[in-house]
Amino acid sequence: MVWSFVDSTEVLAETTPPQTCSVGVYVAALRNLNVADKKFSTDFYIWSVCPTKELQPLKSIKVLNIQDYKNFKSTYDLTLERKDLSKLFYPKENVYWSGRKIRAILSQSLNVSNFPFDRHTLMIAFEETTKSSSEFVYTTDFKNSGYQPNIDLDGWQITSFKVAEQKFPYATTFGNPDKDSPPNSFTRMVVSIDIKRVKIFSFLKLTIGVYIAFAVAMLSFFYDSNQTSLAGSRLAINIGALFATLLNMRSQESVLGRTDDLTLVDLIHIATILYILFSGIVSVYSRLTVENGKNKQAMWLDRQFFFKLFTCSFVMFNVIAIAYAVIVG
Repeated sequence: MVWSFVDSTEVLAETTPPQTCSVGVYVAALRNLNVADKKFSTDFYIWSVCPTKELQPLKSIKVLNIQDYKNFKSTYDLTLERKDLSKLFYPKENVYWSGRKIRAILSQSLNVSNFPFDRHTLMIAFEETTKSSSEFVYTTDFKNSGYQPNIDLDGWQITSFKVAEQKFPYATTFGNPDKDSPPNSFTRMVVSIDIKRVKIFSFLKLTIGVYIAFAVAMLSFFYDSNQTSLAGSRLAINIGALFATLLNMRSQESVLGRTDDLTLVDLIHIATILYILFSGIVSVYSRLTVENGKNKQAMWLDRQFFFKLFTCSFVMFNVIAIAYAVIVG
């Protein structure tokens, strides 16, 4: 009988549900989204409603993706007793409400492969730091969580807002001598704000130079390879266009930052470099054709075949690449 009583007590302890508080977030401002440095600034309110005064999750909550701790600001309001009119913890009549306002610069991984048609998800993540999820979990206040409708994030549009509670596991006890095995997980709340770029003028500024370089290289097909001086000028034009394209390719780093991904802008630059390179090869071939006494054939190939082939295929390549970026985002 004693063993039976002990076993039933242990089972009861294991099946006791964790304590919980209702936690919500309201984003008041989003600013300074910096794609190159992968960060953004935000102001938001976070609150908790708990069934007992002893539960105060805002004191043990941690913002996970802070980039600049020097500019992190947080104000904590006193815990106030309020009537539970929304019946969150019925049959309790009173609950305990706390709130904080936080201003922070947060880090955010951004994939700019499809710039300027890129879409991103800005995330604000919080985690309980003292109790495991077997002891305490967040219950998301979906009704009151949200964002300020008039938020003006320059060049971007908010497309959706989501809040979700998660349980995040750690394979460590963090050196706690009172624990002989890692806790199963810690409760976490993640705010996801989907945004899309609505201004594409920066794309034109990054690519106008490369398109002009391509156009100049294509004009070289109308130089007469029969004249030695013009043949040399034709090669010089291709070399100049190639140099301008390479120089323009470096300028995108100041806007998009360094990335190992192949971006749409990279793709356009690489394609242009290849077209200009082959244009130079055609120039040499055209000159050799003239030296073999086939002046009319060289002129026809330059103006009627290679010029049209290069121009049409380059335009088609750009249409397909840009259309893909628009679809994928």
